[in-house]
Amino acid sequence: MPAIHSAKSPEDESFQRKLRYYRPVAVGLIALALIGSCIPQISRRDGDPEVFVTAARALLRGGDIYSVASPHGRLYYYPPFFALLNVPLIPLPVAVLISLWCVVSVALLGWSMAAFYGGMTGRPFFSLPAKTRWTVCSLSTLLTVRFTLLHLRFGQTNIFVLALVVLGLTWLTRKQKIRSGIAIGLSMLIKLTTLPFGLWFATRRAGKVIVGITLGALIAVAMPALILGLRKDADDHIEWVKRVALTDAPGTGNWSGIGNVSLRAQADRLFLDVDAFSYRDQPYRATIVSLPNGIVRLIGYVLMLGIGLLIVWYALRFRNSPKLVSEWGGFAFVFTLIPNFSPVTEIPHLVLLIPAYLYVVHVWYSRLTTDRIFRGLVVLSFIFSSLTTKSLCGLFISQVLTAWGFISLGMLFLSAAVWRSAVCIDRQGLTASQSELREVQSPAGSVMLI
Repeated sequence: MPAIHSAKSPEDESFQRKLRYYRPVAVGLIALALIGSCIPQISRRDGDPEVFVTAARALLRGGDIYSVASPHGRLYYYPPFFALLNVPLIPLPVAVLISLWCVVSVALLGWSMAAFYGGMTGRPFFSLPAKTRWTVCSLSTLLTVRFTLLHLRFGQTNIFVLALVVLGLTWLTRKQKIRSGIAIGLSMLIKLTTLPFGLWFATRRAGKVIVGITLGALIAVAMPALILGLRKDADDHIEWVKRVALTDAPGTGNWSGIGNVSLRAQADRLFLDVDAFSYRDQPYRATIVSLPNGIVRLIGYVLMLGIGLLIVWYALRFRNSPKLVSEWGGFAFVFTLIPNFSPVTEIPHLVLLIPAYLYVVHVWYSRLTTDRIFRGLVVLSFIFSSLTTKSLCGLFISQVLTAWGFISLGMLFLSAAVWRSAVCIDRQGLTASQSELREVQSPAGSVMLI
């Protein structure tokens, strides 16, 4: 790609001078987030890292990893492969374990944002103008701060899963398709939430990537057998399917409270006689009409099928569009649909939306489209997903809005925003080569490539 040189505007130079103040502020905010996440976990012993280490100990002893509770009574819900990955953490004291988990999570999140944005723009992240990097990444972080802080507070796995997928997408841009698929396949065997990427690559007929995904899945299934033996490994996987995968299916009424913001749970809340939330020891429901479990199960599966069809439609509809739209827009679109495709989606899981917010903020900031519908959808996504928190609405109103599906709607608005941006950019009639070489003048006067 040819280099593009441009004179720095006075505004750019002013921003460079201000970086000496911005950097310490950013470091301070990150430190506050880490401290605010680690101290409650250490004092209350309610974080997930202890759950993972408890399962790792049970795995080494050949015990049942799905029936052994952590010190705060939490059970393990992941495949055996992830318990195996946590074996090296067993000797660590609890405080060190939790602190390390939070620090690594923040580091992986930062890397994931930089790698995805760099891949999306077709340039190394640090070769982009400083103001562009800081503006796009800061706004994307702000739009997802609710999810990120909750994720760090409870030490969950989603950032690790996100980093594996982004690693796979990064390798894909380097034409390392088998390796790319292996990384994505491993992510699927940690959490099934990334399964929609398999559908994306199947639709695009990316045979080598699919082979890699299959290899990654086989590696993840087989590795625990090195310790457990084939029979015990098979038994553990069967237990995971029975106790976790099948019990979270649509229409069961399980995980149907507002702690689960997926479309499957929303269907259960609206059409089954289940409690949505409790306020001051009083249970509340969001049931519109009570339907038989079989009908609600069908509704749930139809919703999941619809999400899958949307992925297929995007992959086919925009396959000949500029690379930003056909590839990175597609990846962003899949990320927006993952939480609604999954049977169980807690609010911390929504850190998986970060690549999608990077994409829409990049499109907006770089003025790739000035479409008002696109911008309105982005704003609505933020309002419905993030501004419904109890800090702004109060606990009861926040619970009511979540019970009625406001967060799920926010995710759908984000999906619609990515789709709308693809339509608008595609209408401009840019060829792939023109898209890659086009100079885009940002509001600040900096020049970048798409």
